[in-house]
Amino acid sequence: MRLALPSLAIFLYVAVSLLALIPCRPWIKVAVGVVLLVISQKYLIYERIGGSFIAPELPLSLLLLLEVLYTSLLILCFLLLIKDVTALSLWTGRWFGAAWQLPFSYGVQSIALVLLALTLGLFGTWQSLQIPKVKTVEVPISGLPAPLDGFSIVQLTDLHIGYFLNKEWLSEVVKRTNELSPDLVALTGDMIEGSVADIGNDMEPLRELRSRYGVFGITGNHEYYFQTDEWLRKFEQLGVSMLHNEHRVLTVKDGAELVVAGVPDKTEVRSGGKGPDVRAALMGAPDATRILLAHRPNGISENIDADLQLSGHTHGGHLFFMQWLISTFNGGLVNGLYDIGGMSLYVSPGTGLWAGFSCRLGVPAEITQIVLRPQR
Repeated sequence: MRLALPSLAIFLYVAVSLLALIPCRPWIKVAVGVVLLVISQKYLIYERIGGSFIAPELPLSLLLLLEVLYTSLLILCFLLLIKDVTALSLWTGRWFGAAWQLPFSYGVQSIALVLLALTLGLFGTWQSLQIPKVKTVEVPISGLPAPLDGFSIVQLTDLHIGYFLNKEWLSEVVKRTNELSPDLVALTGDMIEGSVADIGNDMEPLRELRSRYGVFGITGNHEYYFQTDEWLRKFEQLGVSMLHNEHRVLTVKDGAELVVAGVPDKTEVRSGGKGPDVRAALMGAPDATRILLAHRPNGISENIDADLQLSGHTHGGHLFFMQWLISTFNGGLVNGLYDIGGMSLYVSPGTGLWAGFSCRLGVPAEITQIVLRPQR
């Protein structure tokens, strides 16, 4: 399990930086250490006991408890790192005659950091379960025809409907989306966290999505963990036009055309599929404004012949201090609007949450309203 070793490293740092120095009896340190070690191995628990670290079959209350505690451990590690760097800086300063030192005793500092970590972990998990707010992003497009000025696209991505987020939550997301009266709705992958038999009914609200020119979707990596073919049929039944290395040409007002293309996630290759192929997706497309839907922000191809790419996958890094780490696995792309060789790329932090990491701190979920504007 690739996440077990980093989690073990987090535990060891907390044990050395905090637990080893707390003034208490050895048996208390051992007991607390065992608890922290168990919490740090959340993903092994999901895999060995829950059957899968992607979608563990565990009671909801236990899942939420583990999520809060694991995130709190991660936040505590970050806070301890700040504390240790500060202490080292003050210690260095004392060599040059400064009298600086951290306030309060070590015991008080430790209790304060633990309580802060638990509070932030609980708040971040609670926040990730709420209905996301709408974020409007205006994207300048070179050569955008006048009839497309103000064309709106609502992007919903990384819904991960299944364990924590259900039909009621999705109904509210659909309601807020419809209130925006979008020209187009784009679902950019990782919509589900279970089989059609288990959560097919929870996805029914997608049937109520409304837009002037259609609802389009692509697969993310999670769609390939749960009987992909069944989900593709289900999405089509729900009114979502799934794009698989193909495009659609939309004729909007005054005859202006807009190309919407979509590619599957690269995880399809493991299932014997072709994987993403942008050239195939845009083959035969007219010379018009082109929108590409791709779950991952990077790894599609270079020199994409599109004006705008909409992606997700990164969840914005989940926690503000993890953004740099997540970006290293996604070509430096993690959240927001980027210019990639003249093409605009918007990476959404996601609309829902993954059951394997159910916390957001400083990186709120969003229903993204993309508004096309001519480049000035």
